[in-house]
Amino acid sequence: MDTIFTIFIVLALGLYGECKWQNDEQFHHYQNSRRSTANHMPLYQDKTTTIPDPPDHNKLIPMARYVLHNTDWASIATISVLPAIKGFPFSNVKSIVDGSLANSTGIPYFYMSPMDFTARDLAKNSRATVMVSLEETNYCEKKGIDPEDPRCTRLILSGKMRKVRDNTTEYTFAKAALFERHPAFANFPPDHNWFVAKLKIAQIAMIDWFGGAKYLSVRDYLAYNYTGLEMLQHAQSQAPVTHMT
Repeated sequence: MDTIFTIFIVLALGLYGECKWQNDEQFHHYQNSRRSTANHMPLYQDKTTTIPDPPDHNKLIPMARYVLHNTDWASIATISVLPAIKGFPFSNVKSIVDGSLANSTGIPYFYMSPMDFTARDLAKNSRATVMVSLEETNYCEKKGIDPEDPRCTRLILSGKMRKVRDNTTEYTFAKAALFERHPAFANFPPDHNWFVAKLKIAQIAMIDWFGGAKYLSVRDYLAYNYTGLEMLQHAQSQAPVTHMT
């Protein structure tokens, strides 16, 4: 009986070891896959890395364009259609770009599905407010500035959301920029009827120093020639080094 019990234990341990080895192998394959994907993500995977500091706070339009271009996500407020809070403000987080890494437009672009809270609200009422913060870079943290401190710039864009027409030059540009900045989009479920949307800006408010909000001219903001090359340079500096053999 002891011999049979011993054989059973050995077989059980062997089976466990084999299963564990297979699971570990799958886990490591998954981890390596995730690391490979992460290597292609250009933004702030490591907050100890940095980009050039923002413009002087007195340079309002350069600061506004800098903050939008160098942030990865936005808080977006809409008017809710959910039955329990119909007509209430409702806030959500959306990934954002204002163009490619090397070509800032100042226009917020989004990748949306009609299944999302925000898209459902916008289908009924296209008005929205988008907010981005300098806190999303490592500048405020590096300087020991709280996110609510007015020196940690907040850019607040209000307007109406518009769907970008498929197969147009703008659609091709915006979608490529979204996928460049957010490569995970390529793995999103294809049956969710994704579309590209943009905010047609009506008002620009910004908190970037003491003394209250500043209001910027939309025309001057969009006309400002800002390429955002510091974003591209940062991405290139974080790219993995390939050694020739």
